[in-house]
Amino acid sequence: LMSGVKNNVGRGINVALVNGKTGETLDTKFFDMWGGDVAPFIEFLKSIQDGTIVLMATYDDGATKLNEEARKLIAELGSTSITNLGFRDNWVFCGGKGIKTKSPFEQ
Repeated sequence: LMSGVKNNVGRGINVALVNGKTGETLDTKFFDMWGGDVAPFIEFLKSIQDGTIVLMATYDDGATKLNEEARKLIAELGSTSITNLGFRDNWVFCGGKGIKTKSPFEQ
């Protein structure tokens, strides 16, 4: 989903959006949560449409710049671990916009 290139991920939180009906990849991005700004990540999370499958994985540090608003938006996608994500923690998550329960996969 991210790319066919080895070591293709970016520092921070890597995100892939997938159409929940067709399986088509809609978008892939990464957000630097160490040296970057959380505001573009929050705007990205707010723009996700209902019915979209959301895959996230951290690389290096995915938590330093996360604020309460960003964590709340990720929790609304089904995450239960995002509130405890700390500096350089490894985290993978599969959720969805409009999900009514906790994520079926999070580690």
